[in-house]
Amino acid sequence: MGDLILCNQQLAAMPYYIENVSLNVYSLDELCYYIKNNTCLLDADFMDDELCDWVEHELGLPEVAENLRHIKDGGGILSEFTGCLMSACGYCTPEEQKQIRNTLQDMEHKSAFECGKIKADRYLENQKYINSITEYRKLLQSEENEKPQMVGAVWHNLGTAYARLFLFEQAADCYARAYEKNNDEESLRECLMACRCNHDERAFGRRVEYFKITSEKAKEIADELSRCSRSDAICQFETMLDEWDAGDEKVWEMQLEEWKKQYRKDCMV
Repeated sequence: MGDLILCNQQLAAMPYYIENVSLNVYSLDELCYYIKNNTCLLDADFMDDELCDWVEHELGLPEVAENLRHIKDGGGILSEFTGCLMSACGYCTPEEQKQIRNTLQDMEHKSAFECGKIKADRYLENQKYINSITEYRKLLQSEENEKPQMVGAVWHNLGTAYARLFLFEQAADCYARAYEKNNDEESLRECLMACRCNHDERAFGRRVEYFKITSEKAKEIADELSRCSRSDAICQFETMLDEWDAGDEKVWEMQLEEWKKQYRKDCMV
């Protein structure tokens, strides 16, 4: 999880598996940590019988499990269900519990499309790029009655997810679709940037012509990317590479393996 959690509750012999983030939790403290840090990923599917059974048999909390079943089977809402879990654990403060409850109640009043976007955006923020792409694509299959600005925002963020995976051609297409919906200069700018990052000058030129961009504006965007490529961080990175002994294959192998691990993590579902 990235943080050290001091568990005050009983540890389970068998973990509860949270499928949408591929995470095992072994205690009520860890479960509440997940709820606190991934509130926007929660939906009605979180209220399942398997979780109730795990709380009862693995954590030894039959009364809590019974209350959870009562909420679930009685048509209760997600904020009640999570509130029951957090009340049985001292991990979240009363103020944090209130904030989580308010967030969930706010989502209950949003459309399914809006909630889906919040969920996909959360995946994007957490570098779960494949998950975010899947969720954005689902949303775009049901965009018919949605506002163009909202649909454009989904296309834009989908482009960002592709760009983070270095899939710049797909990213450029998504940003272009976003601009057609939202007429936002930021989407147009990112579209041209993606073309440049893909070293595709023909695509860059086609986009400039299609969207009737002035030569001055196109040059400004191209120059901006050139300036970014000479940022302090990139220059320091290049200096580090130059300083490495080109003959030291072990150093390069270790670094390449580290980059592979990071990319696999970014692509992980």
